[in-house]
Amino acid sequence: MRLFRISILLNTFLNKSNKSKFLKYINIGIFFSIFAISSALITFYIENKIDKLEFSLTEAHIQQKNNKQDLDDFTQIKVLLKSILISDKATTDLYEYTASTILGQYLITVDDLYLPALFIESEGGEMYEEMSGDGFWEEFGQFVSEWFGKNSKENTDYTKALESFNKNIDLFKKDYEKYYDRIFNYNLNVVADEILSKEKSINYYEHEFQKDNEKLEILLLDMFILFEVIEKFFYELSLVYENDISKYNKEIVELSNQESKIILAAFIFQFMVFIIIQYFEVLSIQPNKIKNAKRKFK
Repeated sequence: MRLFRISILLNTFLNKSNKSKFLKYINIGIFFSIFAISSALITFYIENKIDKLEFSLTEAHIQQKNNKQDLDDFTQIKVLLKSILISDKATTDLYEYTASTILGQYLITVDDLYLPALFIESEGGEMYEEMSGDGFWEEFGQFVSEWFGKNSKENTDYTKALESFNKNIDLFKKDYEKYYDRIFNYNLNVVADEILSKEKSINYYEHEFQKDNEKLEILLLDMFILFEVIEKFFYELSLVYENDISKYNKEIVELSNQESKIILAAFIFQFMVFIIIQYFEVLSIQPNKIKNAKRKFK
């Protein structure tokens, strides 16, 4: 039975009247097969490029996220330092103005004005010393120099502030915790002694606490400048990441559009080739039909 079916199928193919139809179907099948293969190759090539861009885009997003977090942290520290500097300056001006009066020079002492700030800041002294000792500032200094240039204002400000910071960092080696009672545990005898002595007034400019407080103000100002330059570095780095993200997104969209256009162009080109082939096949078959018709007529 199977042999019978195969023989019928062969006879159908061998029938001259069916050859042109089968050739047409075969050509159509070849056309769609070639188009499918070419489309797959185009898609594979372009999608491979898109995958690489998407990987780079993901990396840029991660870097941007981490960079923004660092930028926020440095900005917050800079704002905190600025608020401390403004607050300390306002407090110092107020106390000095009060101490300039006859009554104030007996009431405002160096312990009142300078010791609290020195005591509080000394608690964070270990952190400042660690940042200074493990190359933290120097590492960022290299970034600043490479990014802005060695002769830039940012690098000059950073270098000068770092030199000044390292010069005064020894302030935190002093132990101000021993003055806890002088700051928080006042008694009448201490208050009476302060009132009766001018030497403890803040107008006594050669006092150790006053000199240390000036160092502290310089340190805080230097740190503010350092963080300000670092903040600018991270801000500009953030703009670079944003530009990269925008560029990657644009390239991905362009490649996606190119993929559709290339596949459409490939389809049109292959369709034209198919039409031309069909045309020449018809021309080659037509003379044979004319000859056969003449023979039948004779």
